[in-house]
Amino acid sequence: MIRWYKMGRIGFILMLVLSLAIGSRAAWAKDSAPGAPVELSILSVNDFHGALVEEGKNPGIAKLGKFIKDEKDKNPTGTIILSAGDMFQGSADSNLLYGKTVTEAMNEIEFDAIVVGNHEFDWGNDKLMNQIKRSNFPYLGANVIDKRTEKIANFIKPHIIITKNGISVGIIGIATPETSYKSAPKVVGKYKFMEPAQTVNKWVKRLRGQGVEVIVVLSHLGCEVNQETGEIVGEAAELAKSVKGVDLLITGHSHQRVMGKVNGIPIIQAGYYGRAVGICHLVYSPTDRAVVSSMINIAELPIPGMVADVALQQIVGRAQAEIAPIKNEVLGKNSSELTHNRNELSVLGQWSTDIMRSTAGADIAFQNGGGLRTSIPAGTITVGKMYEVIPFDNTLYVVKLTGKQVIEILRYGINNSQIGMVQFSGITVRYNGSLPEEQRVISVQTLDGKQLDPEKVYKVVTNDFMAAGGDGFITFKAGGNGYDTNIPLRDALTDAVKKERVIRFMRDNRFSDEQPSIYIKAA
Repeated sequence: MIRWYKMGRIGFILMLVLSLAIGSRAAWAKDSAPGAPVELSILSVNDFHGALVEEGKNPGIAKLGKFIKDEKDKNPTGTIILSAGDMFQGSADSNLLYGKTVTEAMNEIEFDAIVVGNHEFDWGNDKLMNQIKRSNFPYLGANVIDKRTEKIANFIKPHIIITKNGISVGIIGIATPETSYKSAPKVVGKYKFMEPAQTVNKWVKRLRGQGVEVIVVLSHLGCEVNQETGEIVGEAAELAKSVKGVDLLITGHSHQRVMGKVNGIPIIQAGYYGRAVGICHLVYSPTDRAVVSSMINIAELPIPGMVADVALQQIVGRAQAEIAPIKNEVLGKNSSELTHNRNELSVLGQWSTDIMRSTAGADIAFQNGGGLRTSIPAGTITVGKMYEVIPFDNTLYVVKLTGKQVIEILRYGINNSQIGMVQFSGITVRYNGSLPEEQRVISVQTLDGKQLDPEKVYKVVTNDFMAAGGDGFITFKAGGNGYDTNIPLRDALTDAVKKERVIRFMRDNRFSDEQPSIYIKAA
């Protein structure tokens, strides 16, 4: 299904008339008279998260790539292919080879650029550098500043300039400032993620001064459509309200389908997992020296009857053969589904934190809801499934915290509109979301039924991401005698499955929200 959104003073009629008159977009660009309007086609994907294989609603990279290639064939000299970030991490098919397969596929599709998403940093700088070396396209991020040099990180470009159909197009990359706490602090702690609008305005001025004719902002900024008002809201919308001279804003991060206009700027976001492609047609008038018309749509995939690209199928096939011995290893079985939703204390979250607490011999365990990515269905559990559940290479980290600090973590982590819900074990919590923030945690009991003592010191296990302040959990950094066990969380859960053979876990009542608060769920 394709949905269209029209805008501009010449609009779709101009493009239709010109297309019919010339017969093809390529001919239009090549044979049109000097000063005639020129069409540019910009294709975008975002938050692919390694969804290489066709499965369920995911079309897989071979069909996604075929669609993009076919779209480019309609305007071969005027098409730009872009990614708004978070392309690599998220599936066993990608993670087991640290994104190599996705990179090869993007090279085959001939992407022109990607902006760094927060998950591009998940495997550390060394893996990211290797990935960049394998890529035939640049990684952008004009607002990613190295704290040591006060300059843009040396592996990232602030922008690129591409000439298409004789028109120079500047593409400015903007990472989300949320990267500073939604990626591992030990990796991104060396960078500052500057305010987007200030950065964009600076580079727009420079590029326009160099004669660049069209400006595209390729961002990993989130946005969504307010269901009551139809208004586009979020950090991308706030950027659009604060900049001038931008012809198109491509977004990501929030996994939404968004197309519309804010402050006169077309905005588009194409869902996630390759289930959609953003398409923007811009008409540039050399006479007016401006974009005079724009039309955006979101193409929903897979389209019935669509075929896969042979070259991309071969890339995926080779990778599947390489990882099969590991991915398909059976660890055990699950008697009933361990469901997970990062915005609640899930069954999977309860089971996982119980395992963390047992493995570390701790009193209390905490895990961020976003660190667990999907449920574990009933039935066979494989290594591949565990990589899907825990794509991050986080380790168990032990720290001593007072009861008062434990309550601080609960106050911050329960029903947090930005990060979701903290998962926990070893305590029973009564909560009332309607009360003032400092009173919402009504009571906390340990497993022996005693009230948590604010002055007593407890042995707490979390993951190294949270221990370093990830997701904003800065209280862990104030704890004492902290140390990394170097036990990967994925290994701890995998060993538990092997040991138990059949997981028979049921949700318990360790958390009760006596009057739930109303909040926007984290994406």
